[in-house]
Amino acid sequence: MGDRAVRGRGPGNRAGVADVERCMNTLRTLRTLAGTTSGDAPHGYSRRQLLAGLIATPVLATFVAACGDPNVEPAASDPSVPANPSTTQPAAPVSIAHSADPETAIIKLGSEGGFVPADTYFVNVPSLVISGDGRAFVPGAVPAIFPGPLLAPMGVRSISEAGIQSLLEKASAAGLLDSPPDYTADTLVADAPDTVVRFNVASGSLEHRAYALGFGVDDTGAPADELTDARRTLLGYVLQLGDLVSTVGAAELGAEVIFEPAAYRLRATLVTEAELAGLEPTPTIVDWPSSTGLDLASASDCARLDAVAAGRLFTDADQLTHFRQGDTVYRIAVAGVLPGDPAC
Repeated sequence: MGDRAVRGRGPGNRAGVADVERCMNTLRTLRTLAGTTSGDAPHGYSRRQLLAGLIATPVLATFVAACGDPNVEPAASDPSVPANPSTTQPAAPVSIAHSADPETAIIKLGSEGGFVPADTYFVNVPSLVISGDGRAFVPGAVPAIFPGPLLAPMGVRSISEAGIQSLLEKASAAGLLDSPPDYTADTLVADAPDTVVRFNVASGSLEHRAYALGFGVDDTGAPADELTDARRTLLGYVLQLGDLVSTVGAAELGAEVIFEPAAYRLRATLVTEAELAGLEPTPTIVDWPSSTGLDLASASDCARLDAVAAGRLFTDADQLTHFRQGDTVYRIAVAGVLPGDPAC
């Protein structure tokens, strides 16, 4: 049996190089046993007898088929046999390393500053938070009525590691994982907030802050061109963060549900009788339960309250709900604690 070229059977069935080499080595061994190399058959057999007997066995037939006989289809793979680990594809490496801590915000987009009330500034609900454990937080829908809910709802959905990597790789391609450039520009917009994008990855933490980003509009109402390349780049990325489905693909995102925080951060402001009398419509005053264990007088800057202790205190309240503790009435600004929120 002479050597012959190994012919493939199409891209989907072509034997791997390692398999071909093993098959050819086996065939050469069998040829040697048949005496075609040394010229001597094993004792008691002629070359023709040995070769005919070997070819008749299923073992050799299998080798002939595996080595590329164009007239023999390859045997179906046995699902009970584990795949050869040397031929399996390794998992794709993580391109940009980051913490897997559920309390870490690896990407955060929001607005800060501007001419807003102190309570609004305190709550400061971000536009997007991506946590280290693969969750995406966005503001929930709020009815356009007054008074609206006291506690602004947040939506949360899962985001795959591939989705996170897509966002980080886009940031890297835009240079946003490097030292922030100068975002200052002459603008006629007054009292606008800063757009702030923060990254927290293994290589370090970065903050990009641009005043009145995207506040200019053209005649169609669309955002006008920004004034510098750096601002245009940052605005482009912010717009990508604002549409996760288009940016990372719906397959990388789970279904959105209302976020149920484990704790709240709140700020209590004393309200005088005169201020209460001037409110319209008339506010609702609720007794602050002692079971919370929190003294509102100590929460003038910031305090945290466990969600179990709070119960439905905040979820049942609206923007005109006030809270009485002893003889004092307080107005409360409150938000659910999100990954990356500062400690009070």
